[in-house]
This record gives sequence, structure tokens and C-alpha cells, in this order.
Amino acid sequence: MSYCVNCGVELDKSAKKCALCSTRVVNPNEPQKKENTEPTPFSEKPFVPAEIKRRFVAYVITMVMLIPNIACTFINAIFYKDGFWSFYVSTTSFLLWVMFVFPFYTKKLRPYLMWFVDTLGVCAYVFFFFVMGYEGKEKWYFSTALPIILIVSSLTLIYMLWVKSKKRHWVLKLLLITVDVSVFSFVCGLILEFGSNVRYAFDIGVIVSVCCATLAGFFAYCYNSRHMRAWLSKRFFV
Repeated sequence: MSYCVNCGVELDKSAKKCALCSTRVVNPNEPQKKENTEPTPFSEKPFVPAEIKRRFVAYVITMVMLIPNIACTFINAIFYKDGFWSFYVSTTSFLLWVMFVFPFYTKKLRPYLMWFVDTLGVCAYVFFFFVMGYEGKEKWYFSTALPIILIVSSLTLIYMLWVKSKKRHWVLKLLLITVDVSVFSFVCGLILEFGSNVRYAFDIGVIVSVCCATLAGFFAYCYNSRHMRAWLSKRFFV
């Protein structure tokens, strides 16, 4: 029969601690396991910084994308000498690399740098892919393609600045997105109709713009109505 060394209460044989005062039960006749609480000089698991992991992933993806491009260039140069079709493969791969792989090489996420690089990449991609080698396409690029790209880029930058300036409700974010789409549809239809002579482009742009503006009005009502926001949060778990 054993007793607690602290309060003297009788203990059960299987007890690990006193039921009354929670004092640990130690039997001197049983071997005790020594717990090593001192830190070891070297960690048992290798520690790899997150930056190294990101760069390794980026390196692997870069190699996966680079090897097919080199192969396409050699095949094009040896077997298909009439046209340089591998150039289009390379430009497409470069745009995808800039947009999705380049961020892995940065130490931390830099949204404004990514926005600037992506804008330049899309402008260069459209120029090299649709303008080079085609006579008369320069006018289309500067009158239609480039303005549309810059409008999308500007609206994206405005959204990024607006979201980062203050914590916004998800309804407000959807409201601004629908407003941006409405503005883009209207301006894009205007450019295509009167800049590139695309029939009914302005009419379609106006229809899409009005639909998005109506949806933006709905989100504005949801944001101003506390009961509506509560119903949406309860209904859709947002």
C-alpha cells in the first residue's frame, strides 16, 4: 500500500498522480525514464528556409519549361526552315514564366512589382505574337490592343490600392469588381467599334456594362442593408 508524499492520502497501485492534490506518484523501486530537456546542438530534422524552397520550385519549373523550348527551336531550325514557328512557343512560355514563375524568385510577395512586370509582359507578348511579321498590324496594336491592356492594368491597380488601403468587406470587394467590369466593357466596346471597326462591339459592351452596373447596385444594397448581409452570411457562409 502506498501513500501520497504530499498529503498522505492512500493511493491506488495504478495511480500516476494523487487524486487529491495531483502530486506525481514516484515509485523508487521502478526505473525512471530520464527526460532530456536540454536542446541538442544539431536538429534531427534538416531545416530548409522557405525562400530556398520557393527558388528550388521555380528552378525546377524553369527547367521544365526551358527544355521543350530549346527542343522546339532546334527542330524548327533543322527541319522547318520556311517559318520560325518556335518563336511563338517561346513567347507564350516566356509570358507564362513571367506571370507564374517569376514571383517565386522574390523574397516576399510584391504585388505592385508583379503588376508592373505582368503588364509589360502582356504588352510585349501581344506585340511579338500578333504584330511582328504582319504588315499593318502596328496601327491595330497602338489603337486597340495597347489601350485595352492598359485599361485592364489600370483597373487592376486601382483595385489593389483600394483593397490594401483598408480592410474591406467582401460585399464591397464584389461591388468594386462589378464596377470595374462595367467600366471595362463600356470602354472596350467603344475602342473596338470606333478604333477597329468591329460591328456591334459597342452595343455588346453597353449591354454587359448595364448588366454589371445592375449587379453592382445589388451589392451596394446588400452592403447598406444589415439584414441582407446577415442573411447572405448565414445562407452562403461568407
